[in-house]
Amino acid sequence: MRIKDPLSEPEEPFNLIPLTDMVFNLLIFFMAATTFTQVEKEIGIHLPKASSFVTLSTAPQQMVINIDEHGKVVVRHKEVDDSALTQMVTAMIKQNKDSSVRIRADERGSVRSFASVVKDCKLGGVQEAKIIYLGEAGAAK
Repeated sequence: MRIKDPLSEPEEPFNLIPLTDMVFNLLIFFMAATTFTQVEKEIGIHLPKASSFVTLSTAPQQMVINIDEHGKVVVRHKEVDDSALTQMVTAMIKQNKDSSVRIRADERGSVRSFASVVKDCKLGGVQEAKIIYLGEAGAAK
């Protein structure tokens, strides 16, 4: 084994290439493993406000139903009627029985449209429907 003389031989510089490779691999792994959820924000719906709220996380198996102030129901950027909504909910429940529905209703709209959407969800087999509203900080919950 060769013994190095510290006075006559300079130190080798640190090799940073493996470190940067590892950092980039970790970055790629975390970017690929992260799921990015996108909340539907249709047609400028004004959500009602509440003084207290419970934070809800968006699960991958949720359908967001938007109801505007005129009672139009919009799902996945398409306006749907009662029978089409029931069919969409039924198809979603057939794929995953634990699926849930999130309803975004405009505060200026009537309760009749909201009641109709809830009825269609129940006919489709949904066990859990969540209502989205604005909390104290103005964030949708």
